[in-house]
Amino acid sequence: MGATASNAVVVPPPATLHPILDLEEDNLRDGAFDDTAGTYDATFTDTKVGRALREIVWSRLEQVFRPSQRILELGCGTGEDAVRLASSGVRVVATDSSSQMIQMARRKARIGNCQERIEFRCLAMEAIGSFAEGDVFDGVLSNFGAVNCVQDLQALVADVAERLAPGAPLLWVVMGRHAPWEWLWYLMRGRWRKAWRRLRPGGIKWRGLTISYPTPAQMRSLLRPHFAVTRLAPLGVALPPSYAAAWLDRSPFAARVLTRLERWAQRSNMLASWSDHFIVEAVRLARCSAPVNTPASAA
Repeated sequence: MGATASNAVVVPPPATLHPILDLEEDNLRDGAFDDTAGTYDATFTDTKVGRALREIVWSRLEQVFRPSQRILELGCGTGEDAVRLASSGVRVVATDSSSQMIQMARRKARIGNCQERIEFRCLAMEAIGSFAEGDVFDGVLSNFGAVNCVQDLQALVADVAERLAPGAPLLWVVMGRHAPWEWLWYLMRGRWRKAWRRLRPGGIKWRGLTISYPTPAQMRSLLRPHFAVTRLAPLGVALPPSYAAAWLDRSPFAARVLTRLERWAQRSNMLASWSDHFIVEAVRLARCSAPVNTPASAA
């Protein structure tokens, strides 16, 4: 996987995006991200901070997944990670509940000439139990907070575990509970309620979804019955969230400094509790197996 994020496939937005007319809760939830599909890459993927953060995640993909493996991706969005993996020889089953995100991802795969190694499914994460019995994967990926949108994370973990072979790796990038950059950004603008939104008990409601913000310790506990956590790392501890990062596009020096600090912070699992997102890596335990001792770096 030798390409860099700057070589990522750039796809123009579709000419029109069809609004969701049915406002029933289920339909609203399934299409929650449809109207962001056409702007997601411009507002995150192709920004300086988006590229820097994704490159850090990609550096881990190179270590975790191997060519010829068949990987399940949850919440594939516009397909940036699926195309990256497929271009390196990994086979990907990429799922997302947004039909517009899937449409964008398919276009990227065609442009990247790797569509034969990606199977796209417009499917909510909660529905992966509908896969054919015996459909087992060599690993699972979910990037940039997709799993935060699942109301019952414990049930999702159990469903994912049923789809993985023992020893299969898991790599999830999760939005954390304590995000100092977010606090600072909104407090400076007098938006107190938004500054503390991640701390609300039970998460926050958004377009029919319940967005939760688990801590690394809580995520470890949720994974523990089925997975052994091997690594925790911060993502977005030095670099600001995308909504607070427009100034970095005008300041290359600041972007370079903060990116270096962000990469240095990858050595500290403790900072995972104080970052916008955190990376959790784990391996599927053998069924009916007790959790194994994990390295000190994942404690």
